[in-house]
Amino acid sequence: MKEIIDFLNKNKFGSLATCDGSKPDTRPFEVADISNQGLLFYVSSDSELCKQLKENPNISFCATDEKYDYAKVAGKISFSNKQEDKEKVLANSSFAKEVYKSGSTDKMEVFYLQHGEGMLHRHMDDKVICESF
Repeated sequence: MKEIIDFLNKNKFGSLATCDGSKPDTRPFEVADISNQGLLFYVSSDSELCKQLKENPNISFCATDEKYDYAKVAGKISFSNKQEDKEKVLANSSFAKEVYKSGSTDKMEVFYLQHGEGMLHRHMDDKVICESF
């Protein structure tokens, strides 16, 4: 899993896929942090995305680099309401700092992908790594 994590640390922007009822839904997204707790993401509590995640907590996240190598992870997320997790988001995401520049994180929902399936595909050497985490 180390190669997949290293790739995501270097390429933290990608696409997050969720389900809107029975329809797939994707949007640009960011991995805010990666730790022993898993991959940390955040969302506004009043968003349609937050509603989707609470109805169906299964996600897939995919990030690509300039060589079209890509990593994807998928699994079931868990929400955290810990202030320390919100502080991790603000410490690691310049976008989150802009969104929550007032300092209030009341509407921030933090979620982790702690367990799931990961895959890294390196096109130049056609190397594919698949791991559970």
